Amino acid sequence: MCDKQATILAFNTVERLLKGDFFHFSKAEDIAKELNTFNNKWPVIGLGTTNWYKRNGEAIVEGMADNPEFLWADPESNPPGKLINLNHDHPQHEENLKSPVIGAKDAIPQFPFMAIALCNPEESQNHTLSSGEAIHEWLESKFTSENLGLAAIHITGKLDGVKTTTACHIPIGGLDLRDGYSLENNFKFIEYKTGNWSMQGLYGVNPTIQQVLSIPGHPLHLHGYEINENRGGHINQALSTSTTQVTIYPIKDINISIKGLDKALLPVKPL
Repeated sequence: MCDKQATILAFNTVERLLKGDFFHFSKAEDIAKELNTFNNKWPVIGLGTTNWYKRNGEAIVEGMADNPEFLWADPESNPPGKLINLNHDHPQHEENLKSPVIGAKDAIPQFPFMAIALCNPEESQNHTLSSGEAIHEWLESKFTSENLGLAAIHITGKLDGVKTTTACHIPIGGLDLRDGYSLENNFKFIEYKTGNWSMQGLYGVNPTIQQVLSIPGHPLHLHGYEINENRGGHINQALSTSTTQVTIYPIKDINISIKGLDKALLPVKPL
């Protein structure tokens, strides 16, 4: 039996990604090996992106520590946000999958940022929301009132007014998101009718941790997908219904891993 505590494993950071660091990435199989050192029956909740140039998309990790599923919302599908299970499927139009990293196999997903929570189910909190709650505001208020600094979140059930973004172009030179996810050249914006959703999120109130998991001033980072449409992305807005269920997992530790820092200068492949 594993005696580890509930932990977030962060592979690189959002701050480094938004400065254009596509070169210190991890692969799904390497991440899965690290998850396997925890209790195999603990749920995993994760989010990230790929280094596919002008097709970064939004990654979601769900399932159990012994069998994580790596899902990806494609910004270039029609309509945008089609969900692909990267464990056994490949995105369409593989010729348009290009990594900026010299020597990398373009069709294989590489994650320049990924953060995954290993969640202890014995410490979970379960809540049924009333209709009309703004999900981000409800969660942040809940965490503040309970003095909870680090957590993973799983949201299921019907949701209204969902608005998502799907990253289509994080430039090599970096991306400034101080004003939030509002850049039309860099994101696909999607609005949904009422639907059945699965959302995965990470929360870190400490400003230093926000630069690892999110962007400054935004402690909550949510990704998700509409189950029937099989589409999704980064969640900007969502309103609860009477069927919305929220599971919160307090997280005790965070481990940050950045690969391959021995190379100072990393040339960019012609794109």
